[in-house]
Amino acid sequence: MGELLVAREELNERFLDAGTRKFTDAEFDDILIKSSELDDEYVRVWRACEEATREWRHSEGLPALALALKQAAEFYREVAASVGR
Repeated sequence: MGELLVAREELNERFLDAGTRKFTDAEFDDILIKSSELDDEYVRVWRACEEATREWRHSEGLPALALALKQAAEFYREVAASVGR
């Protein structure tokens, strides 16, 4: 979760920097859609972990949550890296 928060903060800082490249409306829409999908996925898995048995949570839920959080963090880092180009 910490990686995700750091990646989102990096992205926010890049977006707020006046000297960075601006996205077209279509690019920005794509970023928002993908971001929403990734956020929805880790929230869905998080909730499933809360409601599931301990066995499922440890065998499937937590690995799925780790993957969903990692994918979201990687996406935010990729977008943040492309902002300054």
